[in-house]
Amino acid sequence: MNTYQFYKKEGNLLIFKNQPIFVFVLAALTFIAAGFSYKYKIPLLALFLVAFGGLMIANFFAKKFVIDPQQQTITCKPSVFVSTKTYSFQDFTHFEVLAMKYLGFITTNVFLNIYFEVNGKEHKFMVGQALTHKSIQKMVNETEDIMSLNENKR
Repeated sequence: MNTYQFYKKEGNLLIFKNQPIFVFVLAALTFIAAGFSYKYKIPLLALFLVAFGGLMIANFFAKKFVIDPQQQTITCKPSVFVSTKTYSFQDFTHFEVLAMKYLGFITTNVFLNIYFEVNGKEHKFMVGQALTHKSIQKMVNETEDIMSLNENKR
């Protein structure tokens, strides 16, 4: 049985582990800014910031990326406002690694996106993000391993 760094196994499903640190730090900073806004008599801004922080936390708990190797499906729910979509492994086209750089050479964030093609339309879902390409490559390797993408190439 494989143990994965980025996925947890529940029955025959593998669920991507969301990365809470960034979201909770950002939400905490938003709530702190809301407190200062209220203290300095800007209650409308404070209310907006509290609502925004609450949406960030709700969105964190709503995001799901589930792989079912037996059914050969991937279920994606990107946020609170977007409905759940299920894709077949046959709809998978490719991964995309997107790096954000500061001043052209300092990597600030790296994203892993997965692409599907359904009925001629391309669909994209962000699987995860990290600070380094190495972590993203591990995510790609684990996802490929779960989907058995490289079995016929070996």
